[in-house]
Amino acid sequence: MADDGMLLNFEIGTAPIKSQIKFKGGRWRDRKRAEKIANAGPLKASHDAPDDELDRTQGPNKRRRVDDDGGAYSPYVPRTGGEDFRGGRTGNATGAQFGGQGKRQPQDPSKPPRQVVSKLFSFNPEQKTVFDDEPTEWKAPEATNAPLELANFGSLQLSSRLVEELSKMRLVRPTAIQNKVVPHMMTSSGDAFVQAETGSGKTFAYLLPILHRVLLLSSKAGGKQIHRDSGLFAIVVAPTRELAKQTHTVLEQLLRPFPWLVSTAITGGESKKAEKSRIRKGVNFLVATPGRLADHIDNTKALNLGTVRWLVLDEGDRLMDLGFEEDLKKTIDALKKVQVIKQTPDGTSLEALPERRVTVLCSATMKMNVQKLGEMTLADATFLAAEKGEDETIETANKDVHKAPAQLHQSYTIVPAKLRLVTLIAYLKATFARRGRTMKAIIFISCADSVDFHYELLGLKSDATPGETLPKDAELISKTVSKAAYITSPASPEVVLHRMHGSLSQPIRTATLKSFSACKQPSVLITTDVSSRGLDIPEVDLVIEYDPAFSFADHIHRVGRTARAGRSGDALLFLLPGTEEGYIELLKASSPPSHQSYETILQKAFMNKMEFPVETEAVASEHGSYHNKAETLQLHLEQRLLKDPKQLELARNGFKSHIRAYATHTREERVHFDITELHLGHTAKSFGLREAPGGIGSGLDRKAKKNGKDKGNKYAETDAKPAQNILNQKSRMLMSSAADEFNIG
Repeated sequence: MADDGMLLNFEIGTAPIKSQIKFKGGRWRDRKRAEKIANAGPLKASHDAPDDELDRTQGPNKRRRVDDDGGAYSPYVPRTGGEDFRGGRTGNATGAQFGGQGKRQPQDPSKPPRQVVSKLFSFNPEQKTVFDDEPTEWKAPEATNAPLELANFGSLQLSSRLVEELSKMRLVRPTAIQNKVVPHMMTSSGDAFVQAETGSGKTFAYLLPILHRVLLLSSKAGGKQIHRDSGLFAIVVAPTRELAKQTHTVLEQLLRPFPWLVSTAITGGESKKAEKSRIRKGVNFLVATPGRLADHIDNTKALNLGTVRWLVLDEGDRLMDLGFEEDLKKTIDALKKVQVIKQTPDGTSLEALPERRVTVLCSATMKMNVQKLGEMTLADATFLAAEKGEDETIETANKDVHKAPAQLHQSYTIVPAKLRLVTLIAYLKATFARRGRTMKAIIFISCADSVDFHYELLGLKSDATPGETLPKDAELISKTVSKAAYITSPASPEVVLHRMHGSLSQPIRTATLKSFSACKQPSVLITTDVSSRGLDIPEVDLVIEYDPAFSFADHIHRVGRTARAGRSGDALLFLLPGTEEGYIELLKASSPPSHQSYETILQKAFMNKMEFPVETEAVASEHGSYHNKAETLQLHLEQRLLKDPKQLELARNGFKSHIRAYATHTREERVHFDITELHLGHTAKSFGLREAPGGIGSGLDRKAKKNGKDKGNKYAETDAKPAQNILNQKSRMLMSSAADEFNIG
């Protein structure tokens, strides 16, 4: 065979042939980086190459971290891992992670344990708003809802016994709105529209003249006294059960010297049979939610509307937002059909009362739906406001006025999503670090699932109920009141934690609110918007809007839980960097807010050592920067959730509900709260999660579309029953107004 002159020399060394690893899944940059590490070899990758060649995206902080066992943290963890918060898999940086469906590989027992580091201060979006280096100190102006200095209730010519009872309640001087409304309602028989900022005393403004004119009947009755059988004189309609019960409580206090006059409250969630029994015995004043009132008008024959002289619609904007228009129409039509009775069944004359039925509409705003309610209920009404004249009409009033009390100090902090949870804990800890500075704080959160998660996370599991609690209420609040963890301090060694939202039963909500109001220790209420309207809770010094309100009107009512009746108060709003910073301009329209840096909040809170109520691998330390302490706290919270499946499930449910609620901001303000700009991985970090759980809101939409297209479904939207149509309509209105936490009364 002829030689072609080609010589092939194949030499196979003694080293084993290196198999080619193919990486799958994750980001392409992560796959490329992992291939480089695998090709470079373990020694070269971990020792020879500098940190910036291994990962050029980690930022300037490249020091090696050491855990408690002395083992070194790897300076590189891929961006799909849990510490980079981009929604990827959690685990070690091994090649099998990318191709093994995210399953964590077994760790070599001879090597020191590796721990995922929670990096909170990298990969955060940049803040757009630029602030001055030296913020100006806020000085409280003169209170706008404080009692007047040059007037007292006696000068309003009220009944002396009413004035005496007010003095027992430590109420001597009326507010500006009371000084306007009380004289008008005492002498006039015309309708009125009452507009005043939150916390200005609208409840007393309409209750006092009504009681005064009813008490005149006994003095002019010629020996006959008005009693519970004399008839129903006034109906007060409130949008929520809590507000209805609070109004009834105030009314009961005013009626203490007059035991012959009887009031009652009828609300959803209570026994309808017991309410019918009270109505049958006789009541003079009725406080009700719209749905339950309409129900009794239809089904309770003992409810006689002939003697009714006043119909008060409190919080008119919320009544319309919650979809009570049909129920209100039913009540108004029923009153129009009944002829006005001039004397009681026993022959007592009612001349001291207005000769016609008077409708009083109270609202803090003049939105379009409120004007619609006014057109439906009012006739030649007088517009009454603290800063307006009595001769001004509704048509000449401002269409939309949102004002907070001037003495309320509003501030905001722009916090990256990853840092929200640790910043909230740090702010609460710093707040209660000064003895007596803050007694009660309210934290508003967007949804019930998120309230449950934060309550369980910040609370201590204990069989004993803190605070002074009545025995009959102890069982009701056993799961809604507990001692707080993380936020205590030497100045406040015990802080009581409360939770409340619309998914709780009415007795539990009532008992929880009573416990928070009566608590003498530093206490925190974690709640939804169910507590934002009309509730007058004493000694509330601080309101924290952890989730921004669904509308600016709701924001005004939220912060209005503090700085009431001339007292000072503080309110802090959490905002995300980016589009949410545009919301600051809306805040300036109410009162100039001040800015608080989240870095300053963390620095103040972590000056002292944190104490963890549950033992985890992350251990609190007295030394180190506040950055390290914040990361240690976040790591502890994540490890705590991983050890507790129940709390982990609460965190996942809270995250999903929070994302759904974020999409329900009003259309006008949605430009500031764009859900497409929301980073799901970073937001999951604020719930103690290392990755964002899937399945957010997709199943409900598919089910709704399926039911709508199903021709055989008798409950499809096109063929729905009338009752179902009403329920669907109310549900849509609740979602559009972002008030799903209010239970329909």
